[in-house]
Amino acid sequence: MTAKEYTSAIPLWADDAMRLAVRCGGSKADSEDAVQEALASLWQCRESVALEKGKGYLLSATYRRLMSTFRHMKVQREFAAAEALTSAYCQQPDTDFDLREALDRSMATLSGQQRAILQLRDVEGYSYAEIGEALDLSVDQVQVYLFRARVAMRKQLKSMGYGTDQ
Repeated sequence: MTAKEYTSAIPLWADDAMRLAVRCGGSKADSEDAVQEALASLWQCRESVALEKGKGYLLSATYRRLMSTFRHMKVQREFAAAEALTSAYCQQPDTDFDLREALDRSMATLSGQQRAILQLRDVEGYSYAEIGEALDLSVDQVQVYLFRARVAMRKQLKSMGYGTDQ
């Protein structure tokens, strides 16, 4: 891809990468960092990446940078989850939060890969093949991870008091 193609395509692709990063990234700062690093990487490799593969490359690079952040934060999340389960606060249902908050909480319990796949498929509307290309997975793996993520979300939401009829 040429520098001119890069310049014209990035405003279109950056929004998709940022939405993926925000949904999967946890904090806004981590998300912005991941997208910026992915954009810089694409710029450095622009001559070897075809224009039609550029968006997939950008999403994949963003995802990979987020995964390195997730590895770092994994221990902290596991500790916080264990502490929350043992506290008295979690033993009583909290009816003050709305469905959006419940969805965000249940998404936080998923692995980074499951969050990314759920975001790309259910929120962004990407096909299984596009998700597989962006995350270096087969279509079958994408379908399995998506199924498991939905089951985990359903279970988590049910434990928060949201039934399948809501």
